Parts: sequence; C-alpha cells; structure tokens
Amino acid sequence: MSELSSGVMPPVRLPDDRLDSWKEIAAYLRRDVKTAQRWEKREGMPVHRHLHARSGSVYALRSELDAWSQSRKLRLETPGKSSARSLQRVRKLARKRRKGLCDHVFG
Repeated sequence: MSELSSGVMPPVRLPDDRLDSWKEIAAYLRRDVKTAQRWEKREGMPVHRHLHARSGSVYALRSELDAWSQSRKLRLETPGKSSARSLQRVRKLARKRRKGLCDHVFG
C-alpha cells in the first residue's frame, strides 16, 4: 500500500464499498432516486460530492449507508418523549376533526 507524502497511510476501503451515482445509491437502498436525494437533504444520509467546473458528482459508501440506516431504524423504533407527545397531539386533533365533521353532517 502506498503512503501519502506526510507518511500517513491512506484509509482502507474495500473496492466494492463505493457507490458512484444516485442511481447506484438508490438501488442499494431499494428506493427511488428522488427518495435517496430527499433522505440526503432532510435526514442527513451520508453522501459525498466531487465538485467540478460545471456540475458535481456524488458517491456514497455502503458501510456509511448501512450505519446511517441502522441508526435511523433505531430512532424510529424508540420514539422519545417529544415524539410520543406529538403523536398524542395528532391523535387528539384527528378526533376533534372527526367529531366536528360528524356534528356538521348529522347536527
């Protein structure tokens, strides 16, 4: 393995670990390209960018996507107190709307 000029070894990555386009990233996640792009923008999915003169290219590492996906599953499976309160508020509002609709139709 080659050393960098500073004498530090470059990080070890498996050659199969890299996905070189939105299409490859989306296929790996078994989702649509738009969904993968939305997850990057809204949910912090780890995607790297190479900036070029006119446009850029993206890539992601399978190992990083797997770790992100796992942390996302854990977050969704164990809602915090604020999530539970939000869910209660949504349910309460839905009940009020249903009651209001019934009163309007039958009242």
